[in-house]
Amino acid sequence: MARKKEILFVDAFSEWIETYKEGAVSDITLSKYWTSHEWLEKLGGTVTLSQLDRRIYQKILNEYGKTHEKSTTSDFHTQLKACLRDLFHDKIIEVDPTYRAVVKGKKASEKKQKFLQKDELTKLIKSLKLTKEINIEWFCLITAKTGTRYAETLALTPEDFNWETNTMTINKTWDYRKTSGCFKPTKSRASVRTIKLDWQIVGQFKPLIENLPPTEPIFIKKDTSGQYARPFNSSYNYWLKRRCVDIEIPIISFHALRHTHASVLLAEGVSIHTISSRLGHADVGVTQSTYAHVLDDLQSKDDQIMMSALMQMA
Repeated sequence: MARKKEILFVDAFSEWIETYKEGAVSDITLSKYWTSHEWLEKLGGTVTLSQLDRRIYQKILNEYGKTHEKSTTSDFHTQLKACLRDLFHDKIIEVDPTYRAVVKGKKASEKKQKFLQKDELTKLIKSLKLTKEINIEWFCLITAKTGTRYAETLALTPEDFNWETNTMTINKTWDYRKTSGCFKPTKSRASVRTIKLDWQIVGQFKPLIENLPPTEPIFIKKDTSGQYARPFNSSYNYWLKRRCVDIEIPIISFHALRHTHASVLLAEGVSIHTISSRLGHADVGVTQSTYAHVLDDLQSKDDQIMMSALMQMA
């Protein structure tokens, strides 16, 4: 390796991605790291590690924030910071240039609602036509009640369910982007998890899958040639959109069912640590950042409870 002063930050970042991320995260997540690498090359491609300080790092963040929303800039910062913290820990750099960095960005554009309230989710679940045949209605129920990602739900097989402990194990995903899909690893190691199931799933879903091939995906059928039919994400989301319109609740996507699942559990008092583990997040910080809106609401409620308790002591 060249002397420290000759190492470019962008080169150190690419080496870090290859060392710590390739083979450890999903292809989609890995592509996001390489996209950040491309931006770093544009904004600070000539900066060496010996030159990098808090001011220069902040300028790189500021330039990125001019063309990206604050949440996207925060993701960019998180990836660069992880690399620089490792370099600092390994004594390759003498100071941590990310210390007290300020994340800026463009004003967020108006977005669709990302989750349902508890009463809206209840209305959706009650509208499902849960027949004795596996269909998209069952897919919606499992996703809503377990908080699994779209590709994780697609990859579920009968052997993933343990009816003695009433649990479900998520240990793979389905590569639905291929014409004839296949199993592939989860988004990250933390995504491998075993979660508890509620009694509706135990009572109603168990009889449907007991006699199915144990290692075959439950929700993906084979065509006449014996190949797995391709499940289009857009088709699933269109179905959910139509259902939301029909029952007069906000239109959301299947991924938003995952957000809804977590938001409802948080509002019901389930701990952030338990929810983080249930969702398969790498650490609780990811959960706190994603569901800050719910945590803020809960803090307001906690403040009221706290003030009431203190007043009773008067």
